[in-house]
Amino acid sequence: MSVSAPEQFRANYQAGVAALFALTRPVFEGVQAVIDLNVQASKAAIAESEATLKGALESGNPAAFLTQQIGASQQAAAKAMSYGRHLVDIATTTQNEWIQAAQVQSGEQEQRFKAFSEGLTQNAPAGAESFVAALNSTFAAVNNAAETLRGVTRQAIETAQSGFQSVASAQQATPVAVQPAAAKAGSAKA
Repeated sequence: MSVSAPEQFRANYQAGVAALFALTRPVFEGVQAVIDLNVQASKAAIAESEATLKGALESGNPAAFLTQQIGASQQAAAKAMSYGRHLVDIATTTQNEWIQAAQVQSGEQEQRFKAFSEGLTQNAPAGAESFVAALNSTFAAVNNAAETLRGVTRQAIETAQSGFQSVASAQQATPVAVQPAAAKAGSAKA
């Protein structure tokens, strides 16, 4: 069964368009998740700043004001770590979805290439076997390089996640001493 050139061109074009949208969808969803996270963080920061400022203005005691500032800075550090973990989660989710879409597209492309290669082998003139073998070898090398790249990317994401987890563990293991700092500020004033 032979497929005409225009039909084959249209099928390849449609496959390319489908691949484009399948690969860009996870990226746009990841960008949207980052934007949503930034909007949420901004709203929370504004609300917390307002509450902190109101509390500072209502407090007539400098020691209480200092204690509030120390507590606010420690909370900001914890929130920055949380924000970073959320970014890593978004990146990991986006990367996993993109890899899945890429693997599907890669599998479909491999099937199309195999069909093309079989058609080329069947219709190739005598002596073209070495060309077809070289083409197949090149395709195998490209697949191996892509798999290596996927492995390196996964490893980089896992390293970033473990780094965030170790910093978060260290932060949680270190107790925060807001009270002694307030007592020192009060005794330094006296």
